[in-house]
Amino acid sequence: MIYSLTIAPALDYSLSMGDKPIKTDGVNRPRNDGFSIGGKGITVSMMLKNLKMNSTPIVALGGSVGNDLKNMIEEIFDNTIYLDTIGNSRIDVLITGSIHDLRFDPAAPKIADEGLEYLFKYFKEHLKKEDIVVLSGSLGQEKKDLYKEIIHECINPVGAKVILDTVGEGLTCALEEHPFMIKPNDEELGDLIGKEMNTDLDILAGGEELKKMGPQTVLVTMGKKGAYYFAEDGHIYRCSNAKGTQISAVGAGDSSIAGFIKGLAEGVSIEERLQFSMAAGGATAFSEHLGSYELWESLLPQIKVELVK
Repeated sequence: MIYSLTIAPALDYSLSMGDKPIKTDGVNRPRNDGFSIGGKGITVSMMLKNLKMNSTPIVALGGSVGNDLKNMIEEIFDNTIYLDTIGNSRIDVLITGSIHDLRFDPAAPKIADEGLEYLFKYFKEHLKKEDIVVLSGSLGQEKKDLYKEIIHECINPVGAKVILDTVGEGLTCALEEHPFMIKPNDEELGDLIGKEMNTDLDILAGGEELKKMGPQTVLVTMGKKGAYYFAEDGHIYRCSNAKGTQISAVGAGDSSIAGFIKGLAEGVSIEERLQFSMAAGGATAFSEHLGSYELWESLLPQIKVELVK
């Protein structure tokens, strides 16, 4: 089973500028794209569904906004697990443009004590060694070592794999629990190890240094330049990006994680796993919303994976 945990979901209110740039000191005339489900973990689950993979989302919701989100989620999934929050779920405002995106993210409410107790109890009773758990996105107002606690108490004891995609203390304190994969970009890599990433050689050295801090594998994304993957077997791979016209980068990173998980769950080679990942990110970047299976499949031949070390 694949599980995705979303501690701080949101009801996303999207405004699109189309091919026009976003003005920060003037009037913008966007079109209203309406409301959608926001949250990195559940976005991974939605992309997994597009890639014909089943998963179980675990989502923290509360209040009237939470009810609206629940209704939307249940149109997509029939096996979602909900955790009650103290207070109303948040509404995010997202403005997408041809070059830049703007996002306004209020703080998410805390999960009720009984919600956290249920989460730990469920994982301890149901997780198996072959499972994959995605811990993705902000921790909101939760304590910063929550992901670490979940990995230590629930996931590592059964040997399940953890995909950890967060930032700040929520990430750094969990590294010692040896998550299977983390996905910093090149700038975040520099912040994590305290060095500037100016060249490919910097990234190669930095990725290996970061891997020594605990994660079993590291995927360092570099925007249009592709990515480096520091694999579980000690090898380093470089991956190209798919080629196409970017519509919006929103959800592309989460989609690349979904592609990675699809490859991991299906037991394909490391090279194919990386092709799955980069093609999935590209499929979403080239789409109005999350990328389709057909577009993902068409992009796979474009992705070149080179063994660097």
